[in-house]
Amino acid sequence: MPKALERKLKAEAKKKGLKGKRADAYVYGTMRKTGWKPGK
Repeated sequence: MPKALERKLKAEAKKKGLKGKRADAYVYGTMRKTGWKPGK
C-alpha cells in the first residue's frame, strides 16, 4: 500500500506545482499523517 499511496501523492504534488524537496516533504508528511512509519 505505501508504494501505491506514494505514487498517488507524488502525482498530487505535481498537480499542486510542487517540485524537488518541497514535493518530497509533501509526500513524506502526508504519509506520516496516515500512520506510516519509515523503515530503519
